[in-house]
Amino acid sequence: MRIQLQNVSKRFGALVALDDVTLTIPAGARVALAGSNGSGKSTLVRAVVGLTPCRGVTVDGIDPFVDRLSTASRIAYVPQVAPLVGAAVGELVEVVAALRRITPREIRQVAAALGLPIDLVDRRPLRALSGGMKQKLLVALALAAPVSLVVLDEPTASLDASARSVFFDLCRERLSGATVLISSHRPDEVAELADRVVTLSDGRIEDDEPAAAWSARRSAGRTLQHSDARIETRPQEVRA
Repeated sequence: MRIQLQNVSKRFGALVALDDVTLTIPAGARVALAGSNGSGKSTLVRAVVGLTPCRGVTVDGIDPFVDRLSTASRIAYVPQVAPLVGAAVGELVEVVAALRRITPREIRQVAAALGLPIDLVDRRPLRALSGGMKQKLLVALALAAPVSLVVLDEPTASLDASARSVFFDLCRERLSGATVLISSHRPDEVAELADRVVTLSDGRIEDDEPAAAWSARRSAGRTLQHSDARIETRPQEVRA
């Protein structure tokens, strides 16, 4: 699916979340959004999946907020924060499986691979799960069925090391040919899932570069910071 943002701006009261953003993501591209907290990443992500209305946002030529039914069935979304849903886990699995036209077993298999046996939490409401369990379930719901666009907002923030490894394996297996848009602070996620990095600052695009160049700049910056720290902590000479 092709994502097009044309002069997109979004305000929440006095706060400017997006400021005249123009960006094209071709079908099949893998793009990471980088930037500090409050830079506009999550607002942009929510606009693309149709959760936040924004003029100038289209997915395959369709406004995802106005015509959700035309796009939702082809989009998988892992939010940064799980919704406070009171429905039981088993009910969510059944509903999502029906919408995605897959069997509940397929979702349960992905969840089990991530370390979440659905049978043990089948009757528990989503909001009662731990942070790690919620994230594993959200990933399983998103990746169990083939889709054209996968949107990931800090997808491994609450996952343990083992589940993170499985997550990357699942992405390699299941996202071939799909458009991927990921918002992440983690260099390993960007290196694994993206070919291009768009950096946002105060709601505007600050940089747009290959992922390899972005990773190299970050590595150089960390090396320089470590060198500066060693210089600052070096004992001063004492002269008589």
